[in-house]
Amino acid sequence: MVVAAEEAGFKFIEITLDSPEALKMIASVVRECPGLTVGAGTVHTADEVKKIADVGGQFIVAPVISESVLRTAHELGMATFPGAATPTEIQTAIDLGATAVKVFPAKQLGGPSYLEAIRSPLRKPKLIPTGGVDISNAKSYLHAGAIAVGIGGSVFPQAALDAGDVATVKNAAIEFMKSIQ
Repeated sequence: MVVAAEEAGFKFIEITLDSPEALKMIASVVRECPGLTVGAGTVHTADEVKKIADVGGQFIVAPVISESVLRTAHELGMATFPGAATPTEIQTAIDLGATAVKVFPAKQLGGPSYLEAIRSPLRKPKLIPTGGVDISNAKSYLHAGAIAVGIGGSVFPQAALDAGDVATVKNAAIEFMKSIQ
């Protein structure tokens, strides 16, 4: 499935730690797709960061701002993308050295207009919206100043994953990449 996304033009893949065999999957993707930057999401603890680094993960995405998670990832040379919703949370993540900030849940927070509204007073931070981002709105988030977008089920539908339906994932990935150009 990941190879299909890579072939469609994806450069980064996040495998959430709540996925079955997440660490094994990360290690496998690192081995099999050397052109991809591979990381882990739903990271809660410094110990998880160490395990991700041990299998070759290059970045972490966290649902919240955790000093110990960020510090450990930085010590290990990993990029960090902690989750935040409010301007204060976003600034806190930046102050703690976040590579960029995951804005979640982006759609429920107001979508692209929310990103656009908060970027100027926060001095144009690097933001990555996730949650409700799909082919219909990803380009709008990028135009609003996002440096990237996080997508999931719209390209990797659970039914396709369960069935091993690579064609569905590849087609969705291709259509997604077309939608943001």
